[in-house]
Amino acid sequence: MIQPCGHSPRRIGLVVNPASAASRDQSSRLRQLTHALQQAGHPWESAVTQGPGDGIRIARDLASRCGLLLAVGGDGTFCEVAGGILLASPSPETTSRPVLAPVSFGTGNDVARLSGFRRDDALLKAIERWTLGNLHPVERDLLEVRCHNDGAEIVRHAFLFAGVGIASDILRYTTPTVKRWFGPQLSYAVGFFRALAAWNPATLRVQTGRGRLAEPLVVALAANAPHAGGGGMKIAPGALLDDGLADVSLIRALGRLAIARQFLSLASGTHVRHPNVDYFRSAYLTVDADVPMPVAADGDVVGHTPARIRTLHRAIRVLRAMGSHLNC
Repeated sequence: MIQPCGHSPRRIGLVVNPASAASRDQSSRLRQLTHALQQAGHPWESAVTQGPGDGIRIARDLASRCGLLLAVGGDGTFCEVAGGILLASPSPETTSRPVLAPVSFGTGNDVARLSGFRRDDALLKAIERWTLGNLHPVERDLLEVRCHNDGAEIVRHAFLFAGVGIASDILRYTTPTVKRWFGPQLSYAVGFFRALAAWNPATLRVQTGRGRLAEPLVVALAANAPHAGGGGMKIAPGALLDDGLADVSLIRALGRLAIARQFLSLASGTHVRHPNVDYFRSAYLTVDADVPMPVAADGDVVGHTPARIRTLHRAIRVLRAMGSHLNC
């Protein structure tokens, strides 16, 4: 690790999650990435997370002296780094917070797909153009997720989606073993059918800009981006990344076979046309239940209900490749 020597708007900070992609050893690839940064003359430093939430602390520290932070992990790592950036005060030298970019070391890597960074060479090319002033980051929305853990309210963030219901169960059943055996494309499908086998309807109390309801739901979901789940699921076909609103999906309780059919229709986004699905835009979503239920935020279960999810309009600056979905 290169030791910091004061703030530099072009210094790059790497937040590395060694547990991403089911703790698969990616040290060789990381060495290649940092060597390429060094060869290109980019000053950098890195820090390794030790557990959930650690990326927030590290990113907040690095933000005081770096102009670009790389989230080296999956979608959950990206969101922790984004949260750390929001907590950091802009530096006196730049009057702005760092730019953020994903490095696809995770399982699904949906943020990296949206950014056009499925390959490290595309990321390195974008960094070079950003350094020269030929590529400008884009401002994008972020979801703030307030929920509870160990009796206290916590704040987490999501770039893709956050919600309560079977979405949380899918993540819990997509274990590291499932990820290792089935890979990024199939692991979430396996997690879904494992979750479905154990699923029971629960009454959720939901409030949005449209009003209140309390009834058995399969899921209450707020989405910021159209795709999630290894790039194969179009969870919110109309979602925009910079409109200040979340695309809310409320799926009413269905039989297991009907839920399975809805899962299959996620590939095309046609699930939102089902008569038991309410799909609309709202700036916020609150969810509560009689029994605390897990809350999902992108690739992680971050806490339990009660939960409040709201959209932070253009809260972060994200580096992207030309022609990526983040340009939309």
